[in-house]
Amino acid sequence: MHVGVETANSVRVRVAACPAVFGRAPAEGEVLAWVVELNAPPVHPDELFSWLTPEEQVRAQRYRIAKAREQFVIGRGLLRGMLGACLGTSPGAVELTYLPSRKPVLCDPAPELHFNVTHTDGVAVLAVARRRVGVDVEIVRPMRDADGLVGRYFSPAECAAYRGLPEHAKEAGFFRGWTTKEAVIKAAGATVACLADFDVELNPSHTPAVLNVRTDLLAGNGWALTEWTAPGNVAIALALEGERALAIENGG
Repeated sequence: MHVGVETANSVRVRVAACPAVFGRAPAEGEVLAWVVELNAPPVHPDELFSWLTPEEQVRAQRYRIAKAREQFVIGRGLLRGMLGACLGTSPGAVELTYLPSRKPVLCDPAPELHFNVTHTDGVAVLAVARRRVGVDVEIVRPMRDADGLVGRYFSPAECAAYRGLPEHAKEAGFFRGWTTKEAVIKAAGATVACLADFDVELNPSHTPAVLNVRTDLLAGNGWALTEWTAPGNVAIALALEGERALAIENGG
């Protein structure tokens, strides 16, 4: 998978394991991305639970499945820790609201701070930037109905591109398409209803990119994409508003 080639105009995507104590906010021209091992979070879930608002604590307790409850607590607690460090306040004091898509955003947009969080089984990713940002994570695995999912959720142009891939590249092409499309709609605050309203590059030998947009929900300053893998065959894609190339820099 491509991780981007750095140029003088690149936005640096600084990727690192999630810390127990967060540092600075992202500068203009960079994205901070933290990868979390949900089975071994950097902060104990009991402490993270205390970082949640009373409403979030109630929401957590409504999860009947312990694993889902813990994933919510870890993801939301670390998100609050990250935002609190960026804003110079305590995790519980960060005020969030929700877009119609249910994407959380800051109540006060003055800091021009944008973020996103996503998780799959065992792994979560947090991202924060000065522009709208979205991230998606999936474990790469054999999909019994990949062709059907492409036909149902991808655009006609993407369906044709997927069918044209060599058989050995279709699994990577499917997960490239799924993660990059999800990252874009999360960055835009849209929903899966517009998955087929834009096209992304599915060929895993080509640089990830948004090729065409056919909905005002995704209109604006364009979208840049990058991707990388985490241990355990985990595919991660990140979308950032704007047309500057993204370059991965490991180590935070």
